[in-house]
Amino acid sequence: MKVVAAVNGLITSEIAAFYALRFAAQLGFPLTLLHVENRLDSLNDVERSMVIIEEAASENNVITERVFLTGYPIRAIRRFLSENRVDTLFCSTSRHRTFFQNSLRQQLTYLPIPVDLAVVQVVRLDAAHAVRNVVLPIEEDRLSVKKFSFFASFAKTYGAATEVYSVTLVDSEKLAKLDIHLTRSLLTKINDHLSHYVKLAHCMGIPLRIKHAVARNKIDQVLHHLAHHDFQLMIIGGRRQSGLSTLLRGNPIERLLHETPINTITFYGRDNG
Repeated sequence: MKVVAAVNGLITSEIAAFYALRFAAQLGFPLTLLHVENRLDSLNDVERSMVIIEEAASENNVITERVFLTGYPIRAIRRFLSENRVDTLFCSTSRHRTFFQNSLRQQLTYLPIPVDLAVVQVVRLDAAHAVRNVVLPIEEDRLSVKKFSFFASFAKTYGAATEVYSVTLVDSEKLAKLDIHLTRSLLTKINDHLSHYVKLAHCMGIPLRIKHAVARNKIDQVLHHLAHHDFQLMIIGGRRQSGLSTLLRGNPIERLLHETPINTITFYGRDNG
């Protein structure tokens, strides 16, 4: 198995590749630096980025290789993934553009590819090298093994403390009816459902706490939480969907990524079908 980082010569793709490098080092996987031919990319910048990443990989005892693809990007990537045993593909996106506009990152989130996809939103350039606290927002107790494994891998490689931030959504009528007893009962039920993850984190030597919030809007609550706590990295779960469904219903991830004050990795679990 290998970890792949898409490199386009921009500093944001370098940062995404550094996250991929730390992830690969933790799992003992080699790292592939992948570039897909694009007339907008400078090949000199791409190769300069690759040299920087390779030097860091050597310091972390991670084997690297370079792969350059030509042709229509999505077809080339799908062919490469089908011919290689890839665990996770990392790519970057900029907060200064609409996240789900027509882009390679957008198209990758729509593809039923047989690998995990990690889309890195870079806000702070220095944060990839010093991560003390990692947060994983979820809705109530909705946490998959795939998402937790990815989250825990980053916590382990950085030796970071972790927080699962559980947000329970309620409307104004239900919020008015919540008393201390009902709230405690609700949060206890969530803690019970998440207790196996707490045990697993303990076995891995990862400091983990579960924190709760009851709110009417998940994105507003998460942004408020990030603004008032010292996190350097946030992991969120993405959901593969069609462009039409995104257009019709909107996508809250777009707003979260546009307004997040910290680096964020959106994790899309592989299609095992």
